[in-house]
Amino acid sequence: MKRTLHNIRYLVLLPAFLVATATSAERTFKWVDEAGNIHYGDRVPPRYAKKERQEINEQGRTVKVYEAAKTPEQKAELRRLANLEAAEKKKARKQKIHDRALLATYSSEEDMLLARDGKIASVDALIQLTNSRIETSRKRLLSLETEAAEFERSGKPVPKILQSQITTARDQLKENEAFVVAKEKEKQVITRKFSADILRYRELKGL
Repeated sequence: MKRTLHNIRYLVLLPAFLVATATSAERTFKWVDEAGNIHYGDRVPPRYAKKERQEINEQGRTVKVYEAAKTPEQKAELRRLANLEAAEKKKARKQKIHDRALLATYSSEEDMLLARDGKIASVDALIQLTNSRIETSRKRLLSLETEAAEFERSGKPVPKILQSQITTARDQLKENEAFVVAKEKEKQVITRKFSADILRYRELKGL
């Protein structure tokens, strides 16, 4: 009984096996050698295994193309192009988000100008306040340096506490001056950003 079942399974699977074998035998490859000559065969020689070759069917049509193995330079170039494409997609996504924000935030170009002027005014207020502090720091530093000079003229050493006060005053002065320079640059950035946003807003609105 077991032998009979085995024979039945064999007879059932035999046609599928024969079809698979015949299909495998019908595979034909096409490749080109170093001299440019075209070759056909059911197997590609190992020396051409990494070169471009094609698989063709019985009608002579190409059904699959096997690309040649990439050189390190080609792989590097593909990575560079992929990174460039990814960066462009990321930039496009950010631009799309920014565009939606522009349209949702501002109802007109005048609103954008008002927003720009408001931000610049806020920065100007900080600059004005800091300039006032700078003027006060300069006067205090001048007073401290004058007092230190009097000690030196009298041949006495400048007290350490006075030296510390002079150092602190100089540091504060430099810090405030650097703050003003940074805020002036911030105003330029605000102006450039709004100029670019206004141009983009016009494009989005078709103005």
